[in-house]
Amino acid sequence: MLALSWVAAFVALLGYGVGSVLQSVGARQTAEVTGLGGVTRILRQLPYLLGLGLDGVAFLANVVALQRLPLFLVQSILVGSVGVTAVIAAFRGQRLGGKDWASLGALGAGLVLLCVTADPRPAAPLALPGQWVLLGATVVPVALGLVGLRLRGRPAAAVLAAAAGLAWTGVALASRAFSAEPLTWAALAHPLVWTVVVQGVLGTVFFALALQRGDVTTVTAVTFMLELLVPSLLGLWLFGDGVLPGLGPVAVLGFVLAVGGTVSLVRFAE
Repeated sequence: MLALSWVAAFVALLGYGVGSVLQSVGARQTAEVTGLGGVTRILRQLPYLLGLGLDGVAFLANVVALQRLPLFLVQSILVGSVGVTAVIAAFRGQRLGGKDWASLGALGAGLVLLCVTADPRPAAPLALPGQWVLLGATVVPVALGLVGLRLRGRPAAAVLAAAAGLAWTGVALASRAFSAEPLTWAALAHPLVWTVVVQGVLGTVFFALALQRGDVTTVTAVTFMLELLVPSLLGLWLFGDGVLPGLGPVAVLGFVLAVGGTVSLVRFAE
């Protein structure tokens, strides 16, 4: 199971990175059409559909990875998929400057350090009241999103992006917590499963609304940072996530390098 979790983590990395490129290709093929007609034409583009399919595979792989790997590692790998997107952009002819290559190096080094220092283990079980609290916490991104909808311009985009990041934080926490639960048909009514479904939908909607109100780089940076930092810190407290003995400083260095590289490359999410 541990080997499967490691493989799944990097399947998620490649799936999200390549999927972003394919969706971008499909969307740009219909860039001249706007409104509902444009959305319909985008959804009929094979590259876009393949990208969505890869996103689905990456999400499932992400859930499998959380069976044994700590949240700080899996979330770093997830947002680090922007590095894969940047490399593909370079192969497709987009020029990467020295800073971009340095950022890729920092991101790669950070992920390597996190991989060698992480202490892989199943999540500590989350008591039933805590599971319902996690589902009830859905009101936080909802409230923040409603505030964002009342604002205009960049503040609206930033608040909606934060709402998306917090919603996807809930997805990450619920996925890690659910890894400690037995897999039965009764799990379909489990509060953690509904947390994943509800907050996953909310995150997608708020992210799309944020993109309508602000530039891709800012929106993605805000979302990524919340999606990375909040679950990583809560995972240490709720699920017993940790690093191998004596390697704490190395893990912190890896985390800083991964965060810095991701932020520097976030423009490739466009």
